[in-house]
Amino acid sequence: MKKQNKFLWLCIVFVCFLFVLEINKGIFVYITSFSNFMKENIFSLKDSISVSIDKYFSQAKEIERLRNVDIINEHNEIIILALEENIQKLSTLLEINKKPSLPNVFLVEAYSYVNMGKYSKVWLKGDNFKNPDTDKVFGLIRNGFAAGIAINKDNGLVGILNGDSKASYGVYIGESKSIGILKNNASGNVVIEYINAWSEIKEGDEVVTNGLDDIFFEGIKVGKIKKVSQEYGYIVAEIDLYNKNDDIGYFWLVDINDD
Repeated sequence: MKKQNKFLWLCIVFVCFLFVLEINKGIFVYITSFSNFMKENIFSLKDSISVSIDKYFSQAKEIERLRNVDIINEHNEIIILALEENIQKLSTLLEINKKPSLPNVFLVEAYSYVNMGKYSKVWLKGDNFKNPDTDKVFGLIRNGFAAGIAINKDNGLVGILNGDSKASYGVYIGESKSIGILKNNASGNVVIEYINAWSEIKEGDEVVTNGLDDIFFEGIKVGKIKKVSQEYGYIVAEIDLYNKNDDIGYFWLVDINDD
């Protein structure tokens, strides 16, 4: 009986041993499979991260390249704009601002406003203009029309354009050549004052310089009459200027010789 019990216990121990071996084998297989799975996924994740990093840096380089392209394009646009402005000035000089067939006419260029915010006074320069007389008033022509006057002041040449309170010169009105003085009135309008009361002028009459004040030669076109009224025994006429002086650039300066 004891031998049978002993044998039975040996069988049970052996079976348990085999069972433990199978469990360990299963655990080993599971661990091995899990380890392989983790290795595969880690390598896959590593490759994915590497690709993402390469892609990010590639995109960053492309963004930087495009940013540099934008900066270069912006710079080129400014250069092109400056060139276009110079071309426009040259076009105006060569095609529009045709030099009058008169003596003592000099090319001058406006290079700055005398006072910022006040656009009716500009500093002028001209390589060939040399008259330093501070008492002399010169005429300015732009686009073939009277544009204002110029004077020597503060060691420089100042252009005073139509519409400024100090831009004043003599004119003829219409076919009758009625005499008047172009100036700027208190309301800020460009008008012709001191026209004789018996003068026959009407809206649409053309206004030209009369040359009697030695500022312009006679016949430089100024504008057309758009309104006529009576004031203090004289006729006052409001004028629509041909030259609006909306932009500045080159002018022709008229220097009448007093000799």
